[in-house]
Amino acid sequence: MIYILLISGFTTWFGMQPLWAQGVVAGRLTDSDTGQPLQGTHIFLSGTKIGTQTDATGRYMMRDIPPGFYRLVISRIGYGRKTYGLQMGDGDHKLIDLSLKPVVYQMGDLNVDHLDDKWRKNYDYFEELFLGYTEGAESTVILNPEVLRFDSNFWGRLTAKALAPLQIVNRSLGYQVTYYLNEFKHTGDRTFWDGEPLFTEMTPRDSLQQAEWEANRREAFYGSMRHFWLAILDDRLEEEGFLLYNVRESRQPGFSDHRRPVNVDRIVEEGERAYLHQVQYSGFLEIIYTREPEDRRYLNWATELKRGPIKSQVSWLELNDRSITVDADGEVVQPYGVTQLGYFGFHRLADLTPRDYRPEGY
Repeated sequence: MIYILLISGFTTWFGMQPLWAQGVVAGRLTDSDTGQPLQGTHIFLSGTKIGTQTDATGRYMMRDIPPGFYRLVISRIGYGRKTYGLQMGDGDHKLIDLSLKPVVYQMGDLNVDHLDDKWRKNYDYFEELFLGYTEGAESTVILNPEVLRFDSNFWGRLTAKALAPLQIVNRSLGYQVTYYLNEFKHTGDRTFWDGEPLFTEMTPRDSLQQAEWEANRREAFYGSMRHFWLAILDDRLEEEGFLLYNVRESRQPGFSDHRRPVNVDRIVEEGERAYLHQVQYSGFLEIIYTREPEDRRYLNWATELKRGPIKSQVSWLELNDRSITVDADGEVVQPYGVTQLGYFGFHRLADLTPRDYRPEGY
């Protein structure tokens, strides 16, 4: 159960601390059966570094939340996990009291030594599909793979579930990621998954490693789907190095028939709140990022080994619904609202930065 109340003042009952510019969420968590406070429960905003735990009275607070649409996640052993949609405007202060109902899980034996060769084969395939094929994926490790269970009984299909949050270390970007996997499915040549990541910055061993992480984060951000949506919302497509076309069907790089330039004003309109935007179009959007060439690994992933890398990165977006909503962080609100093809599809979890990450000077 969830209760939401908008706080209009600049102080809150929670410690009577001053609340200033950006958004604040505070509240209290209780057991729905007993009404007792739940201490030490994890509460975080998916895709961010913003998270906390409840105190001895069940209270929590998260500060400095930029405008946008978030998935508020509450996780506690013995109570399962709850996820709620949360809209945060500029300077919103929200009081959200929560209650969780106890559940009993049959976890089974999580000892990886008991998992067979079929599981190991499925895990190797899952690791590629989930973490990706880029250089950064080679430095990204799932620390607790034994919590994963797979179903591959149908030819060409792989589904996965996690009995506990995945603990992931990304040594390329300098993040530890706790990933709550909701769903994972691979069928044919398409992969679908949904989940709730919480990012924690790692401590560098020295300034050289910090500089390396920052360079890798910049590379992961520029040319990404988030960078593209932010460029659209800021009306800076050309300045950020993007060309945008509408095509009747997805094309391989080098084909230019049946495509036309896109007038952004015709596909994007501001929603009821200034930080939410509605996007609607037919066919495919073809996005060309002109400031980075293709990686040779992309050619291998796309099975295009007969040609060399071209000087631009080409992606396509196909709507799965009539329209999608994009928030101020370039986050698509609907988990399966759009299918990413081409270079966007090549990048997976190993290249994901927190939704509020921006390179210095951006």
